[in-house]
Amino acid sequence: MSTETISANAPAAIDDPEAKRRRWAAAAIFTALAMASLDTAIANIALPAIATDLHASPSDVIWVVNVYQIVLVATLLPLAALGEIAGHRRVYLAGLFLFTLASLACTYAWSLPTLLAARVLQGLGAGGILSVNTALVRFVYPGRLEGRGFGHNALVVATAFTLGPTIASGILAIGPWTWLFAVNIPFGVVAILIGLRILPRTPTAKHAHSIFSGRCWLPPVSVCSS
Repeated sequence: MSTETISANAPAAIDDPEAKRRRWAAAAIFTALAMASLDTAIANIALPAIATDLHASPSDVIWVVNVYQIVLVATLLPLAALGEIAGHRRVYLAGLFLFTLASLACTYAWSLPTLLAARVLQGLGAGGILSVNTALVRFVYPGRLEGRGFGHNALVVATAFTLGPTIASGILAIGPWTWLFAVNIPFGVVAILIGLRILPRTPTAKHAHSIFSGRCWLPPVSVCSS
């Protein structure tokens, strides 16, 4: 085996700046991913407590779960397209900021309508996180480590969905249902600070420059300017 092959396959040195930067970027990405995934599951456990505290019927309180999932699924593709145009980093950070802010609103919700409105915003923020998550992983991990990055990505999602009910039950055992949303706030703030400093600025799609410059694309025959 040649020296070049050995060095290519050898693990990165502990003090390698690129490896450290990659670990911090991965921490920011996977923290946000875990929060967005957990919030699809933990609210189910709290529905009886929410219904009792906010004086809501079971048929109404189920929308605390429904609106989050509906908004999340409905915005994945549009926000993924926006990530190609505006940049994955921008969409991710905007989604994470909105998700964290909406978690604060959920914590202080005083009625079912206010909680549902906060959950709509939270679902929109989660859509921003999940829509560009895989793209960011691709840019953070070098080509030879992309498989590892995608594996970690899948592991975080699976772990969050699996442990979500257990985590929610543990929180509810020691505190009110509002803590389920309050716990997102410190993690969200830390992930935002790391993301602003570490996450790479990814290239945008070619048609993005035409959109931002006021040009609209038509078939090769002509280009029109607004």
